[in-house]
Amino acid sequence: MEQSPEQWLAAMQERADEMVRQSQEIQQNLQDMAETAAEADGSVSVTVSANGALKDLHIDKQAFSRGPEHLKTTILRLAGQAQAKVAGRVVETVEPVAGHDGLEFLRSQLPADPDAANDQARRPAGDDFDDEPPQSFLR
Repeated sequence: MEQSPEQWLAAMQERADEMVRQSQEIQQNLQDMAETAAEADGSVSVTVSANGALKDLHIDKQAFSRGPEHLKTTILRLAGQAQAKVAGRVVETVEPVAGHDGLEFLRSQLPADPDAANDQARRPAGDDFDDEPPQSFLR
């Protein structure tokens, strides 16, 4: 059965309205999304938002007593773990709307493993051989 132009326009408007609703829902979910990774003893915890940005950092006296290098390594490791967790949640949130191609693009922008997000931070100052902009929205 063929649709009239009015029916076609009404159907398109309905689909557009649904896409707007889904987009707003996703935006709200991403705005509220965060993940935390912590040391087993609770001495350090790192919380990141949906884009991987540091949102909170807890360091207790016990963690300070281990020295600055250990603390730095711990924070970077935990940040990578939290970023990997939140990236997975972002993919799950966007998947129903983005479709296969959109999801593959999103996955291609994520670090391959939790430590990949920390590679830049581990490099000595001035050791930037990468002329390309960051490929992850998590940085």
